[in-house]
Amino acid sequence: MKSYPLDLSALAYPMMRTRKTQSNFHFSAELADTVDPDILKQSLVETLARYPVFKTRVAPSFFWHVFKENDAPLLVKENELPPLLPFKKADTNRYPFRLAYKGREIVLEVFHAVTDGNVGALFMTDLLTRYAEIKKGMQTSLLPERNLVWEDAFLRYGKKKKLRDVSLKRYNGESVYALGKQGKYRPYPELLCQEIPLHELKAAAKRFDVTVTEFVAACYVLAALEKEPLPLKKPLCLFIPVDLRRFFPTDTMQNFVCFERIYLKKGESDLSFSHVLGVVKGQFAAKITKENMQEHLDDVVRCFTLPVLKYLPLFVKQPCFKLAKALMNKVRQTAILSNVGAFCLPEIATSVVKNVRFFLNVGKNAPINLAISTYNDICNVTVTNGLEGDEIPARFFKLLKTLTQNN
Repeated sequence: MKSYPLDLSALAYPMMRTRKTQSNFHFSAELADTVDPDILKQSLVETLARYPVFKTRVAPSFFWHVFKENDAPLLVKENELPPLLPFKKADTNRYPFRLAYKGREIVLEVFHAVTDGNVGALFMTDLLTRYAEIKKGMQTSLLPERNLVWEDAFLRYGKKKKLRDVSLKRYNGESVYALGKQGKYRPYPELLCQEIPLHELKAAAKRFDVTVTEFVAACYVLAALEKEPLPLKKPLCLFIPVDLRRFFPTDTMQNFVCFERIYLKKGESDLSFSHVLGVVKGQFAAKITKENMQEHLDDVVRCFTLPVLKYLPLFVKQPCFKLAKALMNKVRQTAILSNVGAFCLPEIATSVVKNVRFFLNVGKNAPINLAISTYNDICNVTVTNGLEGDEIPARFFKLLKTLTQNN
């Protein structure tokens, strides 16, 4: 049975998995009619042929976890599970994704070790398109050729770097404002969404001379800090996934994302929207550049190819990793914000698929995360809420609605 290496950025994900947590992300599609499970399964079979990285299982080897080809039967079940649980063999047959349905909804959850949200969105797009084609009697698919390849783009674009030049502070971060300390955790996260006409959101962002992502980020910062005493005793940090394909061309089907931190600094006392938006915009412009992303690439390559780490057996490496994680345990980001862009389905599918949404997972230290995606000129701004209270999501959605309608 063939095996393939995980990309460098994905090597930590299997070691981070526990009985209660796994780094998954969630797609939800709303159809015009009740889901046909037979058509859905046929669509999955055909879509997997285009994405062989999904037709695998993540398995331990001597040094690292690897992909192994998976020929187990595909499971497409009626959805009876809460969102974003760690995968179990009974639900996935060890595939690194879970596909389910209920009523008019299709749910796809993907393990981050396999790929990032950008490729996950392509997979979901092709799956839904093929579903619509089969439903309308098309034997041959008109899906565009993706030309996706097995490639660790981190190794392709990362440059050699001395260990002393790796910025550990960049990755360890600093202790920041923690939303989780404000209330109790839910047993399972709730998935919330606000639909906003794309033209309204773009007009609001243009009015403030910022991007949609920067606009949404500033709204979230203000909602999270509305009741926090000033000046801030700790910085607030938004963790932003950056698709490196923007800067380094590749057709990899594996992960190719780095993360950047956007801070509102300790001691900040001005929470006016214009000021917060200016801080957010300035840091996006300064940090999300090709030069800075090259630094991230070089650091990832250097850290994960160190001989002492590379050749340490996995049965030693994994407990050491968990111990280091426990010793360094602190809140490094207040929340995660990801924008996966638009789900571009062809015309044949738009009458079948009414909406598609994207949700991030949450954890103890970042219990309220948000994502942005677009379908059919509707922007879906979603919140995954792991806390019992809804105050922060409610304030966030209210502010977002107010500012987008006041154009």
